[in-house]
Amino acid sequence: MESSKPSQPNRPEKTAAILDGAMRVFLDQGYAGTTMDKVASAAGVSKPTVYNHFQDKEALFNALMKKLVLEKEWAKCPLGLQNFSSEPPNIVLKRIANEVLDNCTTSSEQMTFIRLVIGESGRFPELSKSFVTNMDKPIIDALTNYFTSQNIPTPEVAARMFMGTLVFFLMTSEVMGGKDIIPIERDYLVDNLINMIMKQSA
Repeated sequence: MESSKPSQPNRPEKTAAILDGAMRVFLDQGYAGTTMDKVASAAGVSKPTVYNHFQDKEALFNALMKKLVLEKEWAKCPLGLQNFSSEPPNIVLKRIANEVLDNCTTSSEQMTFIRLVIGESGRFPELSKSFVTNMDKPIIDALTNYFTSQNIPTPEVAARMFMGTLVFFLMTSEVMGGKDIIPIERDYLVDNLINMIMKQSA
């Protein structure tokens, strides 16, 4: 694996350019087909500059996942659950569900990135583990804490049931093209999912 030690302080504009270039290359070439040379070319910087910012390709890929978490409202919303303590839980959960579904269904880049992680997970299991660590775990942890604060029994199960249902809906409808095979109206799914969770605290 290629690597290089940083020789100068990282510049934010260079980091942004590298991440933007890397995203284009990863989505176009896949993880296996991406090289630091290609990233440097796409970013308009030198190869040493790329290595000055990121130790290797895996570190670069992890940085992209963290960037998506910071940029996407669907990721930020659950992490700010403590700010919604004064709102009814059904309203909070409906908002989160819509953020997750809207951002994934309206962003081709987001869905392509998820497809990339899934497609490469067999050959590069560390990628899928990193995806779970950086994107899934913070949301599950935040939801678990929120359900605990709302006195929902088995909050860790409720958190997985909530996100698992949304992810399954996205996977079958958007990734696998199953909208017409197992159709379900989105609001109907979300509203009844929330009702099932809230009934546990009644």
